[in-house]
Amino acid sequence: MHRRFKVLTLCLAWLCANGAMWDAVQVFAWGKMIRDYSQIMSFTQAVQKTFDGSGSCYFCAVVDDVKANTPAQQVERSHERVLLALQTSEEFLMNAPAFAWPGVAHDSGLTRTDPVPVPPPRC
Repeated sequence: MHRRFKVLTLCLAWLCANGAMWDAVQVFAWGKMIRDYSQIMSFTQAVQKTFDGSGSCYFCAVVDDVKANTPAQQVERSHERVLLALQTSEEFLMNAPAFAWPGVAHDSGLTRTDPVPVPPPRC
């Protein structure tokens, strides 16, 4: 229950911060208009009348007014790289140590340079 409350309040704060709350109010207003119009006409006519824009309800007018008077937020983007508090600025690269094994011709170790000692054949 505690975690759900935290997530719900965080989502609500995010909706309010980016202005999506007014979109939710607009959807509520459209639903209310469709419900009110469908009581006196058919459902398809109610939907058409709701979205044709000729008659707007109180909520639609409030949302239009708020969206018209709210300045658009412009975020300045810089091309600089943002460094975090615990992030180092240069990359750390570690080279593999030099491979030097006696008797090996190359680094993969597949080729031997000296012959394999074999005992002489017995007759």
